[in-house]
Amino acid sequence: MRRSQSAMEFIVLASFMLLVILGFFAVTSSKLLESREEGYRKTAEDIANFAYREIEIAKPLNDGYTRIFTMPQAVNGINYTITVIDDRELIVNYLGYEYIKFLPSNVTGNITKGFNKVSKDNGVIFLN
Repeated sequence: MRRSQSAMEFIVLASFMLLVILGFFAVTSSKLLESREEGYRKTAEDIANFAYREIEIAKPLNDGYTRIFTMPQAVNGINYTITVIDDRELIVNYLGYEYIKFLPSNVTGNITKGFNKVSKDNGVIFLN
């Protein structure tokens, strides 16, 4: 009788510890997934901010300003898309995560991967 009670207590204790360990792994993997997704969102934001900074540099400068900058073909070996819609929104899509940055009203053109030209003429900033 005593041995069967000890065996039963061991099984209950082992089952409880297994549940605790499974719960720990579930929480850890959930946090890891959230962290990875946040990293993808941050990368999309960084790509957009890189392009937007070039526009911000041109904004206060005099007419005749011209600069050529390069957008990478891939980030961390992963493809992305960058577009300007209606000369108002700069949109970056990286691994399904989209980041939108609103452009000033005096910007026209589009940004592509590779070489891009930003210039200012008559108070208007031209992209490519």
